[in-house]
Amino acid sequence: YWFILLPCWLSHASLLASHIYGVKALSSFISEANQSRLRPDSTDHIDRTEYLPLLQRSLKFGIKTGAISLSLFAFEVLLYFRLSLGKISLTTVLTPLWIIALGGIIDGIVCKTQHLTRVLSWLLLLSFMILLVLKVDHNLYILSWRIVFGPLLALQSISIAVLFYIVRGNSIGYFRMTESQVTAGVLYSAGSFSGLLLTLIFLVQDFVRPGSFQVMVVMVAVAPLTVSLLSLGAYAVSRDEFERLLQYGGQAAVHPMKLRLEKGGWNAVDSKGVVLIPMFGEVRYEPLDPRMKNGFVELCLCCSSCYPYEDEDEGTYIAQPGRIIGTSPRRLT
Repeated sequence: YWFILLPCWLSHASLLASHIYGVKALSSFISEANQSRLRPDSTDHIDRTEYLPLLQRSLKFGIKTGAISLSLFAFEVLLYFRLSLGKISLTTVLTPLWIIALGGIIDGIVCKTQHLTRVLSWLLLLSFMILLVLKVDHNLYILSWRIVFGPLLALQSISIAVLFYIVRGNSIGYFRMTESQVTAGVLYSAGSFSGLLLTLIFLVQDFVRPGSFQVMVVMVAVAPLTVSLLSLGAYAVSRDEFERLLQYGGQAAVHPMKLRLEKGGWNAVDSKGVVLIPMFGEVRYEPLDPRMKNGFVELCLCCSSCYPYEDEDEGTYIAQPGRIIGTSPRRLT
């Protein structure tokens, strides 16, 4: 079993080495930036190469990825001891995943920092683990594998639906994704479909026991394919985020807001901006032109309700620091 889990352990070791290399590179960059600021002819205030946002962003993602990697490594070690010794319960093996799932639920419900879809996903994952423990550790034969994998199927279906919403939004112009993010979306979609196929094959095989050798071969082939597709998508997003850090230095993008004349005076309203999507990073968005609504309704009846449009409204201006650069007869609804 250690030989099967060896690639996973090597990946965690590689990630740890990457964190160490990143910390050294970041400290070297900060040191050089501080020395550059001390020179009389420094132009850092003109070039806007502030390193504080870069430091905050790097620490945030470094701590998150490090904590997730450590939790998965602990889960794999406990799984190895269960498979090799057989003296550890599945409840104990899933301890790191319990912590991650409960942390996500508490963060979404108490802190309210997550979308309702993410909270529902955490609840489905927790339900799947509870049913799996009841089936394996407590020998509840009344629970069939189809019932146990029900929450997992729902979770995979939600993931596919969200990916379709993101990819579809980019194709019609609501999301303005980069080339790497579009590639990641395609890879994530293919990986999600293969993961759903793997779950369905397992359930069908359990229903028509005994399973054939061909079905087992397909399952063994689909499992690493799913992981590979998801990993390649994450690599594409990581490369895009790295290029973004080199270009902007970790600073948040500045987007002009629209001014709308109301009864109480001028009011600033959002028109376009950036949203942080898990597994995609920062994604630019811009409301759709209402003149394109009729064409989209012919293709998809739900497009008019899934994506926001701009309505006609006079007296709305696009404001930038120091001046008004033009007029726009539309506002976001």
